Amino acid sequence: MDYSLQANNDSNNFLDNSQDAFESLSALDLEKYILRLYVASKSIKSLRAIKQIQKLCEEHLQGRYELEVVDIYQQPERLEADQVFAVPTLIKEFPLPFKKLVGDMTDTKKIITSLAL
Repeated sequence: MDYSLQANNDSNNFLDNSQDAFESLSALDLEKYILRLYVASKSIKSLRAIKQIQKLCEEHLQGRYELEVVDIYQQPERLEADQVFAVPTLIKEFPLPFKKLVGDMTDTKKIITSLAL
């Protein structure tokens, strides 16, 4: 058996598969932000945080974001999964790097910088 020929074929298959993977990734909407905001029901801080994050998303990411609002009283099991210890907490899952912001979300400059908007 000619091993150099097999190595060359394996190399070509790898390159073909790599190209397919690259094209699949290119087809994804990599500019879409995936955010999760943890809040405590209807508290003033939580309502303010929801309003502020929705406003920032519409101003900077219109049509390019998913925002999930999680009420810790309705879904307490989610706190442990995301290691949330205070609310409001905003988590940016995508695009990387992963970020976690804690507070009332009134410091818009900090949010914009932290989320790279």
